[in-house]
Amino acid sequence: MHEQNFLSKLISLFPKINGQLIRQEFRHAFSTETAQEHTTLSEKERVLITKLVTIIRKRNLALPAAMFLECAQPLNYIGSQMMVFFRPFLTFFFSPAEYDVLQNILEKREGIKSIIEELEKSPLTGKKT
Repeated sequence: MHEQNFLSKLISLFPKINGQLIRQEFRHAFSTETAQEHTTLSEKERVLITKLVTIIRKRNLALPAAMFLECAQPLNYIGSQMMVFFRPFLTFFFSPAEYDVLQNILEKREGIKSIIEELEKSPLTGKKT
């Protein structure tokens, strides 16, 4: 009810704008549902996930990385936006094109899950004392 009143007042302020269009845009802006293309990962993205996991395993950081990703999973979209800020530092490991694909992976809900699953697939190689 409050949404309808708000939208009616907003539409009355701008008589030349189509009211139905504004309603559709508001529904889209505050929607929690995702489109199908934003949930599945492409083959290019899966190859990049494999490369990322290989880099993590080479440095024996599979367990800390998996723990960090599990904790950060609810904030995946915010993390992908932070990658824009850290781009100059993180392109050391990936080409700019790969970095953009990695950012797109983190924007998807299934992205972090796929990285964690890939980390958990093979056994952890740690040094025994």
